Amino acid sequence: MKLYCNGPILTMDTEKNYYTDGVLVEDEGKILDIGDRALFEMYPQAERVDLKGKLLMPGLINAHVHLSQALLRNQADDMELEPWLFGRVWPFQAAHTTESFLAGARLAMLEMLRSGTTTFVESMVIHYGLEALAEEVESIGMRGMLSKVVMREKKDVLLPPLLREKFDEALDEAIACKKNRSDGSLVDIWLGPRWTGMYDPELLDLVLGAMEDHGFSATLHFAESAEDVERIRVETGKSPLEFLADKGLMDSRMLLIHGTCLPETDLQYWKGVQASLVHCPVSAMKVGMGYADIPAMMAAGANVSLGTDAAACNNTHDLFREMRMVSLLHKHQQTDSSVMTAQTCLQMATLGGAKSLYLEDTIGSLEVGKDADMVTIDLDAAHLQPFLNPYGALVYCANGGDVCDVYVQGKQLVQGRECLVLDQEKVIFEAKKALGEIADRAGMGLN
Repeated sequence: MKLYCNGPILTMDTEKNYYTDGVLVEDEGKILDIGDRALFEMYPQAERVDLKGKLLMPGLINAHVHLSQALLRNQADDMELEPWLFGRVWPFQAAHTTESFLAGARLAMLEMLRSGTTTFVESMVIHYGLEALAEEVESIGMRGMLSKVVMREKKDVLLPPLLREKFDEALDEAIACKKNRSDGSLVDIWLGPRWTGMYDPELLDLVLGAMEDHGFSATLHFAESAEDVERIRVETGKSPLEFLADKGLMDSRMLLIHGTCLPETDLQYWKGVQASLVHCPVSAMKVGMGYADIPAMMAAGANVSLGTDAAACNNTHDLFREMRMVSLLHKHQQTDSSVMTAQTCLQMATLGGAKSLYLEDTIGSLEVGKDADMVTIDLDAAHLQPFLNPYGALVYCANGGDVCDVYVQGKQLVQGRECLVLDQEKVIFEAKKALGEIADRAGMGLN
C-alpha cells in the first residue's frame, strides 16, 4: 500500500474534485482512497511517496495512433494528401517486417510514456505482427487497444499488394490473438475495418457480425473526405451517420476516427449512442483534411476523445500539444474564445478517452476503485508559473517534457523522466537502423 502526498491532485472525476494538497492511497494497483491530509491518520501503515510539489493526475489516453508510421516522422511533410499517402506512407508501410514494425512501435511507446500517455488505440495492425505487438505492449506495461485490419478483396482497391489481406484470415488472426490474452491483460484486440476510399457496406456488415459474435470493439476512419461522404450519399441516399445508424453501428462499440466531413444534419445521430468519435486536430490541419465541428458534436451529445494520429502526419505523439491545439483551433474557427475550454480539452484526453474505449469504470480519472493509471507533472518550470488554474496550466502551458513519473496499475514505468521499461538509447539505435532498412526495401530516399 502506498500513500502519495505533498502535491496537488487533479482527479478529472465528474465532480471536478481538485485537491491543492491532496492524498491518494493505492493498493495492489487500485485507488483505495483519495482526499486531503486527513487520510494520513486512516492509513498510518502505508508507504509514503512524497510528490515534492508535483501534480498528480490521470494518465492520458491517445485514442488514435499508427505505430507502423512512427519511423516516417519528418519524411512526409508539406505534401498534399494523395501523394503523401500513395507516394510515401503506403510504400513505407508495405516495406515493413515484424522487426522493423516493432522497432517503430517501441519508439512511439517510449515517446508516449515519457509524455504522459498510459493508454493508446492502435487502429491498423497489418500482417506483420499482431501477436508480436501484443506481447511487446504487455512486456512494457502500457495499456493498448490493438486493432487488426480487416478488409474485403475488391477490384478497385488502391492498396499495394503487400498491404492487402483476406477478411477470414485477418479475422481468424484477431480471434486467436484475443484468446491468447489473459483476463488480467492490459491489451485488448479490436478490429480496424479498412474503409476510406474503398466504400464497402458489406465489410461493415461482416465487422458488426464479428463484434457481436466475438466481443470485439472496432475503430473506423470515417467521413474524412468529401468523396467518402458523396459515395455514401449516391449509393444509399443517406448521410454518413444515418448510414451507420441504420446498420446498427452507432449503437455498437465503435470508435469513429476524424469525421472532418460530417454534415451538420448528422448531429442528431450523436444523441444517446454507444459510438464515440476520436478527434485528431493536428493531423487534420497538417494534411489539409478539413474541419470537424467538435463543439457542435459535443453539444449534440457525442463523446469525443483525442488522438495524435501518426508521426507521418503529426510528427509527435505528445497529447499535451494536442490538447492545446484542439482548444485554439476551435476558438479560432468559431471566433469564440469561450468554446473548447481547457477543462473540456483535458477531459477529452482522460475521461472522454476512457469512455471511447468503454473503460470509464477502470481508467480516465482518479477515483476510488479505479486502476492507478496516473502521471506526475513538474510544476517548477518557468512556463508553468504562477500555477493557479490547473486546467489552463496543463492545456495552455504544459508539454510532454513536464511529465516526471508514469504509473499503470500502480506500477511505475517512468521515474524522474527516465523510462524504466525501455532503454532509450537502444530504442533509438534500433529505430534508426530499421528506418534505413525500410527505405532500401521500398526504394525510397530519406529527406
